[in-house]
Amino acid sequence: MTLGIARTRPASISKTLPAPTGGWDTRHALASMPSDNAVILDNFFPETENVTLRAGSASHATGMSGNVETLMEYAPLTGVNELYACNNGSIYEVTDSGAVSSAVVTGRSNNRFQHTQIGTAGGQFLFACNGADTPQTYNGSAWANSTVSGPTIANLIWCTTHQARIFFGEKNSLSFWYLSTRTINGTALEFALDGIFKRGGYIMAMGSWTRDGGSGPDDVAVFYSSEGEIAVYSGTDPSSASTWALVGVFLHGRPVGRRCITKVGSSLALISENGFQDVASILSVDRSSSENVAISKQINDAVNGAVRSYGDLFGWQPILYPRSKMLIFNVPISTTEMHQYVFNSLTGAPCRFKGLNALCWGTLGDRIFFGKIDGTVHEFDGTESGGESPTSDDGVAITGDAMAAFSYFGSKGSEKAFKLVEPIFMSTGNPSPALDLNVDFTTYAPVGVASPLPNSAGQWGVATWGVSLWGKSDQIFKGWMGVRGHGRSASLRVRITTAVSRPSWISTNYTFVRGGQI
Repeated sequence: MTLGIARTRPASISKTLPAPTGGWDTRHALASMPSDNAVILDNFFPETENVTLRAGSASHATGMSGNVETLMEYAPLTGVNELYACNNGSIYEVTDSGAVSSAVVTGRSNNRFQHTQIGTAGGQFLFACNGADTPQTYNGSAWANSTVSGPTIANLIWCTTHQARIFFGEKNSLSFWYLSTRTINGTALEFALDGIFKRGGYIMAMGSWTRDGGSGPDDVAVFYSSEGEIAVYSGTDPSSASTWALVGVFLHGRPVGRRCITKVGSSLALISENGFQDVASILSVDRSSSENVAISKQINDAVNGAVRSYGDLFGWQPILYPRSKMLIFNVPISTTEMHQYVFNSLTGAPCRFKGLNALCWGTLGDRIFFGKIDGTVHEFDGTESGGESPTSDDGVAITGDAMAAFSYFGSKGSEKAFKLVEPIFMSTGNPSPALDLNVDFTTYAPVGVASPLPNSAGQWGVATWGVSLWGKSDQIFKGWMGVRGHGRSASLRVRITTAVSRPSWISTNYTFVRGGQI
């Protein structure tokens, strides 16, 4: 008698993985990347529980020609803040949207201004210099040539406010100059750092860092040389040895661009050949370890590659955008294309924005703007009318591209046959993602036709109160889609192009069967 052997179909296994909220990762190998990180995260911003398609932008100011290379904000003690754009050798007011009026300043040799603001007995003043022309001052009603004496005034190329004084420096110089407290003009005094910076070069930039000196917060001056040396001084008056003292000199990576420093909370963010750094962190370690404490440590391979390839281009700039929890680093990759490496300021998770092509950035209150090479100024994530953030770039659809870290689904040594995936999105409009399941560290982009997902939000009379979503709020979209893939690990790549909504990727369900041990 022949005995029959019963064959059973392998049981299907289902696993759920979260969206890559840990952010873009170029630090880890594909085989060892943390599970909540992303191989690719373009135009998706990592929130704490999902990744959301970035906000769009809208044209704000038109009627100018040439590259907009500087945006400057003036903040009066009372009244409305003002925004100014610098291009084509002129300065224009661009506070209000629409076509600009005639320039408020003309005849400038370049548009790459550094600027600062200080309060004096005569009111609030903006000070702006570009290393080629007489610096400009603005008091809220009129622009004027600076009357500072001491340095070669047209050579002043950087400026900042520290301890109620304006500090500034000439191009190609290791000296800084400073005014009396709460003044905008007058005779400046010189302080030489050529005996401090042993590697030579010149002062690239200066910042004011609020640190705890042991008896409470204290603002110290940070000077950053072109050769990567950082000098830190405490005190208020450089002319007095009793109130001005050298804290230390530290060797770091060379800075990238004149706009290499910005204030972030109590500290300073730097752009250097070692990545995007926090001054409070890097001064506590030696240079060889600085990349391990960098803001950009998770994407330093990408940052360092961009610096090597494009570090000489104009447009590098950090800026903090608190309203949307973003720390933005502008990265020019050509004279016409600029990316942004963006970090969640709460979690540190990074991503990359494409399509904005911002040449410079500036703020107006809690709003943020950027200038472009076509002579226009645009507002990013604008909500002037109190509505929702824009969902397109001046009507042009935004494409988000995200690829999660590869997962072994709890069984590193076994082959798996993947059958189905169910990505879960939240959106005000129906997302139509194009999907591709990559196995064993391939990184193919989706080539199929994007498919709309069914709406899983609540329906009146059917949904459960307190559980389902209602009205015009974000709704849940999900649906099983057939996939084919065979390997030990897998990653879902999602691409969404839309101009009408900002979908958030929440998680993904996977169904597979095991195919035996390796």
